[in-house]
Amino acid sequence: MIKMTALTSSLALTVFGASALAQNAVLEEVTVTAQKRTENLQDVPISIIAVSGEKIDDFAILDLQELTQYVPNVTINNGAGTPNLFIRGVGSGTNAGFEQSVGLFTDGVYAGRGALAAVPTTMDLERVEILKGPQGILFGKNTVAGAISITTAKPTDEFEGMVDALYAPEDGEQEYNLVVSGPLTDDLAGRLAVRYSSIDGWWKNVITGAEGPDNDNWYARGSLRWEPTDTLQVNVKYEYGDFDRKYRPTVVYQSDFEGQENDFGIVPFPVVSDRDKGAGDINGTNTNKTDVFVATVDWELDFATFTSISAYSGYDMKSPGNTDLSAAPGLARTRSEDYEQYSQEIRFVSPGGETIDWIAGAYYQYNNLKISSTFQQLDFAQSGPISVPPLYADLQQVPSVPSKFDQDSYSWSAFGQGTWNYTESLRFSLGVRYSDETKDLDKVTVSDGLQLRSGDDFLFANPLNNQLIADVRQHNFSGLSRDEDKWTFSAITQWDASDDTMLYASISTGFKAGGYDEAYSGAGYEIRLANPITGELTGESVPGNEPSILNYDDETVTAFEVGAKMRLLENAAELNIAVFRSEYDNLQTSSLVGDVFRVGNAGSSISQGVEVDGRWQATEALSFGAAVAYLDAYYDDFTGATCTIPQATDPVNNPGCLLPDGSNIAPGQSGGQNLKDETLLFAPEWSATLTGRFIVPLGDNLVLVNSLDINYEDAFYSALDLDPNTKNDGTTIFNARIALANVDRSWTVALIGKNLTDEKSNIWNNDVPITNSNSYFGLPNRPRSIAMQARYRF
Repeated sequence: MIKMTALTSSLALTVFGASALAQNAVLEEVTVTAQKRTENLQDVPISIIAVSGEKIDDFAILDLQELTQYVPNVTINNGAGTPNLFIRGVGSGTNAGFEQSVGLFTDGVYAGRGALAAVPTTMDLERVEILKGPQGILFGKNTVAGAISITTAKPTDEFEGMVDALYAPEDGEQEYNLVVSGPLTDDLAGRLAVRYSSIDGWWKNVITGAEGPDNDNWYARGSLRWEPTDTLQVNVKYEYGDFDRKYRPTVVYQSDFEGQENDFGIVPFPVVSDRDKGAGDINGTNTNKTDVFVATVDWELDFATFTSISAYSGYDMKSPGNTDLSAAPGLARTRSEDYEQYSQEIRFVSPGGETIDWIAGAYYQYNNLKISSTFQQLDFAQSGPISVPPLYADLQQVPSVPSKFDQDSYSWSAFGQGTWNYTESLRFSLGVRYSDETKDLDKVTVSDGLQLRSGDDFLFANPLNNQLIADVRQHNFSGLSRDEDKWTFSAITQWDASDDTMLYASISTGFKAGGYDEAYSGAGYEIRLANPITGELTGESVPGNEPSILNYDDETVTAFEVGAKMRLLENAAELNIAVFRSEYDNLQTSSLVGDVFRVGNAGSSISQGVEVDGRWQATEALSFGAAVAYLDAYYDDFTGATCTIPQATDPVNNPGCLLPDGSNIAPGQSGGQNLKDETLLFAPEWSATLTGRFIVPLGDNLVLVNSLDINYEDAFYSALDLDPNTKNDGTTIFNARIALANVDRSWTVALIGKNLTDEKSNIWNNDVPITNSNSYFGLPNRPRSIAMQARYRF
């Protein structure tokens, strides 16, 4: 952090001490639509970062995970089960039943499901806007932590196009893009963008010999813009994606079971490498096909602009994988997801510039989520010392029956926001939204044939209580329903202290509905009793669990923010500051319990800190950008959190796993941690980025464009039990690009280097499932890569 702080401080000193250099240089204006109007970013009273499509294309940023390296206090990564989207330490955990706490929107359409968030949506974009803090009024739903708004490039009035290619020889990475845009008739224009990308990989599974990530992805977008009159515009878009991702890099980086064999002569968790080698008996794969259709109508009326956004989106995903992450055939599942979403938004936006400016609208969404899961392997005892009963199933004799999670969700809301322009320099805004959400669920898990391994013997029931092993892991909960409604509001005061300085203060609330735990794999209403040896039922039973065990509650937030946005050096520089505090109740969480990620709610939590960002056009050829964030995000009340493996297995030497009365557990007992005042997940205390670009003329027709980015992130946790062995180290990543282009940039050839210092880091660490050993796994970041890029515009 010392290096990054020094660089950022140096930049700040240079900005304020070198005004003479910048007298003839002016920053390019950045426009955003964060408030459903086209505005200069410096006039918007929200903490917001905008990244241009040009920046994304130049550095060959394929997905949002890589993009967020450049945005402090924002983390997006494709975690072990579902993608993680976190802003200021707040997001949704790993569970397929979750929608994201960070709202993702593409051209105004909500993409709350994880598989849609994982799609590489950085192709042919105008910009990406990242809004920090709850956005509970003008965006569709589930924006308690923030919103990511993606705007794709639109059809143009004149014919234009682009082709480019990228190749990284060491990893066999390839990327090809084609864009064609222009008029089709006098009032109709079209645009087509196609991307193909692939990579051979940089990681090897030493058991199977597979090398990964082995990706093969197609993505296409076709759009039309029809303008039958001067006041009416219709935009229609269709997107299709076909993503095939194999052999995801996974490493066991620590295990006290290293070198030891299980009862079957296999070392389940060999520590092979800290990044580029791993060991697994099954190659994980993921296939995902996506469809998105959007029709947007903008109609200029005398009193307002009417906007209608009608959309369909869906995906079909299949993901077989090595669930226990071991080199032994212990536990493997195949999960399939089928999702469909229909949404409709209508909005009226006043022309602006009046004493009262206003926005009003309504939103409706229906979606259906079907998830099924089957076992390919089930012999927990293969995984070594286990933290759950040693379950076993002979899947050749009794094939696995798919578990079913079938959920219908209905949500609607009405919203409005008004701004009173009290004077030319002072404005007051008030917004309110009413939301109603209903979820209906059928959830069934069948575990016929499930047994208990006891050495070489297999028991149908637990000999201690005669409870049927199958019943302990199966249930039938049908016809479940929950309905929630909530009012949210925001109030903003905005003051132009001078022509170059805007100050603002805001208070806002947000709401994310509760739901059902998709991963629950325990007992239903009753558990039958049986003979442990023969499996013959006794005709008796004991109570099991009610459907309420699936529930997790809604989470809410009240957020406060004050900030300043300043233009400096006669518009050659900008400096923005935000100070924030967000108070969350019932923060939704997930934690690894046995072989699944179970969900629950933390009592309350706080996310607070300071963010500073700025840009400086030092000369016509030299420009800088910088951002730094300090974050203090912690649980204010969270009892009963999952204990670490050391706490659970050796409570005498590792206290902290507590009984309900607050005393430490004894060996063999179970309890929970009290995480009050402990950090939230994905909440690095410091994060920062520094970018620079220098253009060197080469004669009259050529230029050399040199870019350097330095991105820093402090240490953070990704596992809810906060086991110190799972802490992700702080990292500093250097990326650079050297490009040769002609003056009008119609062609460019470039050399791109990412992670130039070959920093070793993981995007996600957690406990290895099932085992009682101190074994931990991580998802490593990519090593250094050097790629060649060529682009031609026509």
